[in-house]
Amino acid sequence: MGLCSTLFLQFLPSRRLTISLSDEPFQASIIKRLFNPYGWAAYNFITMGAYRGGLNTFAIIGLASKPLHVYSNPTYECIWFSSSSSSQKPISTVGYKILPDFGFGRVYTAVVVNCTFSQPVNGNNTGGKLVLRASTNGGGDTNFNVADTIDVLNESPNAVNFSIFTLPPKYDYYYCGSPVYGNLNPQRIREWIAYHVKFFGPKSHFVIYDAGGVHKQVLEVLKPWMELGYITLHDIKDQERFDGYYHNQFIVVNDCLHRYKFMAKWMFFFDVDEYIYVRPNNTLKSVLDSQSEFSQFTFLQMPMSSNICLSYDYGKTYRYDGVLSQILFIIT
Repeated sequence: MGLCSTLFLQFLPSRRLTISLSDEPFQASIIKRLFNPYGWAAYNFITMGAYRGGLNTFAIIGLASKPLHVYSNPTYECIWFSSSSSSQKPISTVGYKILPDFGFGRVYTAVVVNCTFSQPVNGNNTGGKLVLRASTNGGGDTNFNVADTIDVLNESPNAVNFSIFTLPPKYDYYYCGSPVYGNLNPQRIREWIAYHVKFFGPKSHFVIYDAGGVHKQVLEVLKPWMELGYITLHDIKDQERFDGYYHNQFIVVNDCLHRYKFMAKWMFFFDVDEYIYVRPNNTLKSVLDSQSEFSQFTFLQMPMSSNICLSYDYGKTYRYDGVLSQILFIIT
């Protein structure tokens, strides 16, 4: 015989136990329960940067609560306050939000807020500030429309160089890297930067975001290139406080895009374990010229064998004061 799968419960009469925990009974057999909120599960908005995209448009880069954006409809308003005259009224526009992390966010998701006004702002270069009003629209608590007013950008008088929107850019190529973290091998970083400085040429620049990977030995490798003007290093370790995808990669690359997009003809986004390679019968310029009708394109990814990396100098770090160090690998 098999085991019986039926469960029998016996309910015996017992005395009624009444417990009062600040809940107020309002009918004979109905108890109204109270829900008392405390604290915050996530911040409404966390700013990283705000940048001009032209005479009348800006981009605000930040993080926001992912559940708020997934299950509610938070809104943004952009307001410009001019410094030229106290009598001049502020102008406002609706902020258009972009969520660029393809749903990969965690507690926080990346948000880019585009603010495009109907007229140029600070056109006379007398200064002013951009303010973001971030509203939850009842997300989190339908009884409240919590709104935060945030100063995201201040422009001092005569501080804006409007010519960057019309003049040719300073560089041909700009590299925007994902956050670097962990115990990076300084030798591999030395090889990577030497290869790509030679590959992109003298009119190139590299932006590296340090999420904890630029330890002392790696910094010694980067310093000569920083002194030569090839590298700008951003310390972003503070973002580790906020639980987003992959060391908040999506706000990092968007920050780099909007901060530096007028500095170069082309911007490249890839990691420090990846190498850009073109076949010998082509050049980087010829490849890019063939894609000039497009605003963006991707390279085909192919695996590279670790056997081509030399190991005899593993663990050693050299400082080079010359233009380039020797490239210690072969790309096949």
